[in-house]
Amino acid sequence: MWIVACSEDTDPTPSPQAPTQQQDIAAVDSQIESFISQYNVPGASLAISKNGKLVYQKAYGVADQAQNKVMELNTQMRVASVSKTFTGMAIMLLVQDGEISLEDKVFGEGGILGTTYGTKAYSDRVKQVTVKNLLQMTTGGWVVNGNRDAIDFQQQQTNAGFFDWMMDNATLNFDPGTQYWYINTNYFVAARIVEKVSGKSFSQFIKERITDPLKMIGTAFGKNGTQGRLPNEAIYYGQGGTQGFEYNFNLERRDGDAGIVTTAPDLLRFVTAIDGNPSRPDLLESAIYNQFVQGSSVNPGFANGIAQANQVKYFYGALPGTRSGYMFHSNGMAAALIFNGNGDYTQSNYNSTFARAHDELMVNLISKNLNVYQDIDQF
Repeated sequence: MWIVACSEDTDPTPSPQAPTQQQDIAAVDSQIESFISQYNVPGASLAISKNGKLVYQKAYGVADQAQNKVMELNTQMRVASVSKTFTGMAIMLLVQDGEISLEDKVFGEGGILGTTYGTKAYSDRVKQVTVKNLLQMTTGGWVVNGNRDAIDFQQQQTNAGFFDWMMDNATLNFDPGTQYWYINTNYFVAARIVEKVSGKSFSQFIKERITDPLKMIGTAFGKNGTQGRLPNEAIYYGQGGTQGFEYNFNLERRDGDAGIVTTAPDLLRFVTAIDGNPSRPDLLESAIYNQFVQGSSVNPGFANGIAQANQVKYFYGALPGTRSGYMFHSNGMAAALIFNGNGDYTQSNYNSTFARAHDELMVNLISKNLNVYQDIDQF
């Protein structure tokens, strides 16, 4: 956590009233408009804060091409793996409450989830998995059929049915804590820990402890299929090999790793509550926050649902037709940016180009031309 210096104002002369009406900023708009044009993304929603103030928010392009419906600030969109930060924060709130520790074992006698799931005896590796291993992606697996993430299988199963199947069929290929391996199933399990410890559904816990206190009125959990679209939710547009799969998977299964649907201003409210900056109240006390942002020995850059590099902390999300991200800097700047389109990440070269461009865009928004933002607060 960094400290913002302040001093008492003893000048009795009233200061000129700060502007309250947001003005368009060409230096920002041109970057977003160029990006969505270059990568054939229908629309985007952006929110930027400076020292805890919402200084810029704007929607671009369209939310629904067939209806020619423009993107709006209250348009809801999936944020995919950015949901992992919500799950990490839920776990950290339970740590703050004294309910669990990051070092607690998850499975086996004495573990948080005990022997509830599956029908087979747990391996020694499974019994060594800790809460921290889940959040830091160091469990060593949960993979099946050629090292594929278990979360992609048994789409028709309920959460409980999938968990039983996963425990009987998925393997940990490495000892917990020895390898970093990004596996979505880790966060499915973490969400079940939240339910077990809190006695509430995962969605209810997130609502009561995160989204309601932060007044994130446009945030919810996504539902399956086109029939599950929320009233203000955008249409998603995949490219290449992801076309046709925008609604063709069990999103509700993915509550802990990819289930959040939100708006850019709402996401920024969340970001400014997890940034360690005293300009707005944080959800965590400083000692617990320090645990939240502590990476593993095998990957210091990946902490408990949040990534970090140099002076920024961030997370990105991708699903067919969805790309999202947030980033905050030690300079006090933060940004949330959500698209209803995504590059074809079944083609690794294209995806890396798209992903690098998105990352560069996020960095630019919070580290360059910082004097263009008005001194206003739209939170």
